Amino acid sequence: MRLTFREKEILGLLKQEPLISQEEIAKRFGITRSSVAVHISNLMKKGVILGKGYVLNDVVSVVVLGNCLLVIDVEDEGGTSSIDINWGGFAFAASQSLADFGSSVKIVSIIGDDEQGELILKQLSQKKIDISNIYRHNNKRTTRQVRHNGELLFQEGFSPDDYEKVLNLREWIIFNCEWLVVEPSWQEYVHRKAINKDAEKLPYLCTCLSLEADQLIPYYLNGFNLLVIGLADIIQFNNYRTRIQELIEAGMDHCIVTDGHSTVIHVNHRGMQEYPLLPNQSFHHAQHLLYLLCGMVYGLSNSYPLRQAIRMGVGTASMA
Repeated sequence: MRLTFREKEILGLLKQEPLISQEEIAKRFGITRSSVAVHISNLMKKGVILGKGYVLNDVVSVVVLGNCLLVIDVEDEGGTSSIDINWGGFAFAASQSLADFGSSVKIVSIIGDDEQGELILKQLSQKKIDISNIYRHNNKRTTRQVRHNGELLFQEGFSPDDYEKVLNLREWIIFNCEWLVVEPSWQEYVHRKAINKDAEKLPYLCTCLSLEADQLIPYYLNGFNLLVIGLADIIQFNNYRTRIQELIEAGMDHCIVTDGHSTVIHVNHRGMQEYPLLPNQSFHHAQHLLYLLCGMVYGLSNSYPLRQAIRMGVGTASMA
């Protein structure tokens, strides 16, 4: 869960002076000892302090919300066809990417009570990902997706009611982490759940979005903290300047825009900065966008400088 401003102040002081008394903390910040006790109790509940003696937990809590599915890829070029079957989906790929960085990852998803679901759980468990919050649907099989030369042709899956059920059942987990990474198709669901909550107590909401020409940035991204946008042509960025500025003014901390081969543009309340990409750093602006997002989440959640967080994201996306 995101820390309040006062909790961050107290946590910073405890890192510098782990033996400091509650009375001294109260004097430093001009508050009562009982208030300090409440703040420390809340830090313990949030898992930041592990017990007596102010033992601090430096592992960042990340929850990934999205789909895990079976992907059937059909490639047909030059008269030669190939069919590959793999496990995939936003949550499946993003959780593994973050786990590879060393993040403590929980995944919230929905799968069927079938053999493919079992195999997905096994793959995730091997990466030490917490799978205890994946919901297994008793009456439907794990989502299947058919792609032809990289383009989505067919998908069978779960209904909106199924997704709503998962969000209701796992709401405490979803909103009691530090960083929440959200699949694009789940963005609106999260927006509806978060809109009436105390913004200060929400996790950092992070997501990505690949935009086609003239496609609008949805209203429900207001309230997200980190947004990574993929464009087929970076020239399209000019079409989105006003909307991105609206998101920043509404409280978004970072908006990243890229075409995956020429540049990465970062926008926040301080302005805009461009980071040109080297030839060996190119990646697909849609298919590999989630890896850029994951690298950014890891970098920012571990307090790396922005430039280094972007470099982590670009490196991850270009190697995907």
